[in-house]
Amino acid sequence: MNAHTPLNLRRFAFPFPKQIPSHWCGGDAALTHLLNTYTVLVPGNEGFYIRTLQACRKRLADRPDLSEAVRLFCLQEGQHGVGHRRFWEVLDYQGYRYKGFERAVAIFAYKFLERITPLKVRLSMVACVEHINAFIGEEFLRARLLCDADPSARALFEWHFAEEIEHKAVAFDVLKHVAPSYATRLLGFLLVVPFFYLLEMIGALNFLRQDKLLFKRSTWRSFRLHFWRRDHMARKTIGHLLAYLKPGFHPRNTDNDHLASEVMARYTAMEACPIESVPDRRSAAA
Repeated sequence: MNAHTPLNLRRFAFPFPKQIPSHWCGGDAALTHLLNTYTVLVPGNEGFYIRTLQACRKRLADRPDLSEAVRLFCLQEGQHGVGHRRFWEVLDYQGYRYKGFERAVAIFAYKFLERITPLKVRLSMVACVEHINAFIGEEFLRARLLCDADPSARALFEWHFAEEIEHKAVAFDVLKHVAPSYATRLLGFLLVVPFFYLLEMIGALNFLRQDKLLFKRSTWRSFRLHFWRRDHMARKTIGHLLAYLKPGFHPRNTDNDHLASEVMARYTAMEACPIESVPDRRSAAA
């Protein structure tokens, strides 16, 4: 994958049955609610990515290939926001309260922080969080952590994770072109990493509190298994974050493209395919 490679446009077309279990990720409440928090944050995040990358396109006049990659990146991210917002209907049906959390994040992150942050710093933040999205996708797909999940939820997340891997280099390539300073990359990292993981934990704990599982020993055992003893996500996360800080880092140097290809091939081969190809209107017009 690189900025010269056309991205495929797809939408998540699978219906979400209302009877999805509350702990849809193999009965694991902790892992389910980490992913529920992710899905609550996705639409706002995707809007931020799109606004930031679109604002950079005027600076890519000498790189029409990269400008086109940004256009397709934004279309993919827009579809992610739509797909995950549809999943909110499942959370509503299950009786969870999360919209106050989502609104508070939106007010602080997008109505305050985004407005006072220079474009190159916002771009650095997008490049960093896109790295996080891609390595989360890589680790979930590589370790098959969704294999016991509800089929419709699994399809949503696997599609999203695969496309995060597919377009993993776009925001970083724009950052290298528009604001190549390592200091700018480091500043975006320092702003994004603590905020991302703080929000993930606050959201997950809020869901667990509503389930009355927050202080259960089994809940914290699940967290230990995911982050340390079984999935080793803490160690893997630190490794991916340290890799991003290396001056010579580039997303294309990460060998994970085959994971995205396998997901898309699998869902394309399904008789009731949950992923639909979206015709690119510009290409169709041509």
